[in-house]
Amino acid sequence: MEEEEMEVFEACASGDKLALQRIFEKNTSLFARRIGRSGDTSLHLVCRLKQKELASVVLGLQPDLAKVTNNKEETPLHEASRVGELEIVKELLKACPSAAYMINRDKESALFIACSCGHLEVAWELCSWIDFLAWDEIGASCLRIAASKGYTEIVRTIIGENPSLAMRKDEKGFSALHLASSKGNLGVMNEFLEKDPNLSFLRDNDGRTPLHLAMIYNQVHVVKEFLLERTRPTSFNGLLVTDLINTADNNGDTILHLAARINCLEVIELLMSNPGMKVNTANNEGNTTVDILEQIRLHYNDANVAVDVLKQKQIPASDGANDSYHRRRAIIKQLKARESASPVSLTGMQLKLIAVAGLIVTVSFQTVLSPPGGLWQDLGRGNHTNHIPGKAIQSETNPGLFTFLMASDALGFLVSLALIPIIMILRKEMLFYVNSLVVLALISIEVVFILSLIMISNRKPFFRVEVFLLVLATLAGIAWMQWKRKPQLKCR
Repeated sequence: MEEEEMEVFEACASGDKLALQRIFEKNTSLFARRIGRSGDTSLHLVCRLKQKELASVVLGLQPDLAKVTNNKEETPLHEASRVGELEIVKELLKACPSAAYMINRDKESALFIACSCGHLEVAWELCSWIDFLAWDEIGASCLRIAASKGYTEIVRTIIGENPSLAMRKDEKGFSALHLASSKGNLGVMNEFLEKDPNLSFLRDNDGRTPLHLAMIYNQVHVVKEFLLERTRPTSFNGLLVTDLINTADNNGDTILHLAARINCLEVIELLMSNPGMKVNTANNEGNTTVDILEQIRLHYNDANVAVDVLKQKQIPASDGANDSYHRRRAIIKQLKARESASPVSLTGMQLKLIAVAGLIVTVSFQTVLSPPGGLWQDLGRGNHTNHIPGKAIQSETNPGLFTFLMASDALGFLVSLALIPIIMILRKEMLFYVNSLVVLALISIEVVFILSLIMISNRKPFFRVEVFLLVLATLAGIAWMQWKRKPQLKCR
């Protein structure tokens, strides 16, 4: 740093107004000169150091400095907003109103910085200078940070001028309502829902709604705000609530799954009180709410283990652990009763299994109608075969392999046909056996394909690459099934 620049820095740091004026009289270009590696001007320095009087002096001498940026592309307004100096912010906005719209290298405006640093008065002052209708993506980032901080008045102002900003998402897919819900800001949440209840159905990159995030971050009071009739915004009707609580994320988890995963019995009971809650829905892992709750119970080995541990440590066992245990058991019992009484709804897994079974049935049926090698078309009288029209050619030319082929095809057809009604009533405990039957049906179709290749090809079976690959794929599938059969406790 040069000697003249050092004089400017020392005058700014000490708040020496007279020294600063003498420097300006000696060399007017020093105020606009970049000081140090950061590229700050003298106005950046006085704003960062909270020197109100010096800021007025510099702006009075050179008002154009209000829009000059440093190496981070930040204006003095960014610096004043970061330190929360309201009076300096007002002076800067009067000198250069357009500075309120300028963003730094990280795409952050002065309003964004003021909100993120918790300077509400400064943020409110900046809002009064901004036209949010003309400020799209940057305005949306300001709305999201204000929502996460719980600045209800600022949120109301922004969406009042430009309601479409509430639909904008960040790189993770979070909307302003997502952030408000995850932070537990009820006032902000109600502002959004009163403006547009459909905002509650916005999804992030993981398919999660704001209600999902509220449950993940254990914001029980926010979940209640969504669900309770007496506190819900008037525009948020019961139909929307039913759709919302049954909405699943990319993992197939509804709000009920998430509540069970963190053992939030209060929310589970609240959800169960809603007649529209689908309690028997399974996620992508095949787990229903009952499965998750029972995994938690097995993980802790019931309440008796907890009581034994307390006795060994000579700690009196409280009724809290036992109450929670009995309460969870009661919930599991109610859920099972409701599952048996509920109409069957097909999950994604069931639909996929039915599609596979239906495809195998179709292929097996077509193999009978169009066997490999085709059918005889004439009577064949006068020759040594005496074949009958419509009969499979391979049944006469290769009867042993053809009989084996038809038996394998019939096995695949019958197993797949029987699987379809079983899949309709699929339960967690049946899943391994159903998958095993599906694998059996697939293997039978593979056998049919291999035998068809052998019967219609001149090459020997030992030299067929297709046969080797199919056998290898079958063995890999069986090994995978055995691995999946091992119990894997998933409890978060």
